[in-house]
Amino acid sequence: MSGNVYFLEPADGAGLQNPIHLKFAVDGDLEVRPAGDNTPNTGHFCLIIDGRPIPRGNVVPVSERSIHFTKGQSEGDIRLNPGMHTLTLQFTDGAHRSYGPELSQTITVNV
Repeated sequence: MSGNVYFLEPADGAGLQNPIHLKFAVDGDLEVRPAGDNTPNTGHFCLIIDGRPIPRGNVVPVSERSIHFTKGQSEGDIRLNPGMHTLTLQFTDGAHRSYGPELSQTITVNV
């Protein structure tokens, strides 16, 4: 499996206001599919707020700080408290298992 996971919006270091619109993408031989689809090289996005990439094979928990885009969405809106935040986009398989730090991207934003 080869490819990259990245934010199209917002840009790293951006100053933002709520609601914050996010857009995600993958490239290479990766393909976005809804959760539950376990086709090789496919998965869905998870957004980790103020956290780190999840080790490969670990299930990404669902919480207020870990948002799963289970329908295969490549964009969405969130609200954050004022201040600096890290946003980590993690690509996971159909069973919510992380593909590891190599298929993630972390950016910093100021709200």
